[in-house]
Amino acid sequence: MPQEMKWDKYRGYIIAATAFLVFLIFYLASSVSSVNHAVRAFDESWQESADRNQNDTTDVCAIPGYLELVREKAFLGAQVKMAASDSIGMLINVRDSVIQLLIKGLPVRTIRIEEHDLSPFFRRVNQEALSDMLSSPITITSMDATFRKDPVTIKIAPKDTSEVKVDAKPDTTDFEAVFFTLNTDRNIRIYFEQQENKRVADRLARFFFDLKDKIMYAGRSLKAIAVMDKPPYVPYIKIWIPKAEAKIVYRAIPREGMIVFRQ
Repeated sequence: MPQEMKWDKYRGYIIAATAFLVFLIFYLASSVSSVNHAVRAFDESWQESADRNQNDTTDVCAIPGYLELVREKAFLGAQVKMAASDSIGMLINVRDSVIQLLIKGLPVRTIRIEEHDLSPFFRRVNQEALSDMLSSPITITSMDATFRKDPVTIKIAPKDTSEVKVDAKPDTTDFEAVFFTLNTDRNIRIYFEQQENKRVADRLARFFFDLKDKIMYAGRSLKAIAVMDKPPYVPYIKIWIPKAEAKIVYRAIPREGMIVFRQ
C-alpha cells in the first residue's frame, strides 16, 4: 500500500519526464534528418536543372583538378558580376581567411578572418552544384545586429569662432557589443561576431545574441514538428573578426548588398 501511494505521488512527474525525453529524441532526430533532407533536395534540384545527359555515367568530379577549376571559374564569375554594380560589395574568402570590401571590383578595405565555422551543408552537397550556386553574387535580404547601422550624431553649433574645435572626437559607441546576422536570397545565414570576449558586457551580448537565434530556430522547428513536418534547415557561415572591423563591415555594406563567397 505505501509503495502504491509513492507511485501515485510521482506518477505525474515520471509521465512528464518520459514524454519530454521522447519529444527531445524526436526533435534531435528530426533536426538531423532536416540536414540530410536539405542536402538531398539541393542536389536533386541541381541535377534536374543542369543540362546533363542522364545516360552519361562519367564522374567528371573525379578528374584531378576538375573541381578546383570549377570553383575558380565560379569565384571569378561572381566577382565580375558584382563589379558591375556601383554599390559596395563584400568578398568572403574563408580559404585565405580574408574579407574584402570592394567598389567596382577594387578592394577598399581588407580584413583578416580570425576564425570561421561553416555548416556541414557546404561539405556534404554536390560540390559542382555548390559552385554553380556561388557563380553569381549572394544578395542580402535582411540584417539584424546588436547596434545601430546608421548611428545618430548630435552636433551643437558653436556660438562663435572661439568655440570651434577642430580636434576629432573619439568614437563614443565603442562600448557597444558587435554581433550581426545577414540573411540572404540563397537561404544562407551569415553570422559576424567580434573576436574580443574579455568584458562581461561583451559575453552577455554574445549569450543573448545566440539565445535569440536559438529561440527563433526552436520556434520554427516546433511548428514544423507539430504538423509532422521536417524542421527548417538554414546553412550558416560564422565569422569572427576584430570588433572595430566588424562594425565597419556592417555599416559599409548596403542593406541589399551583394556578397561573393569562396570556401
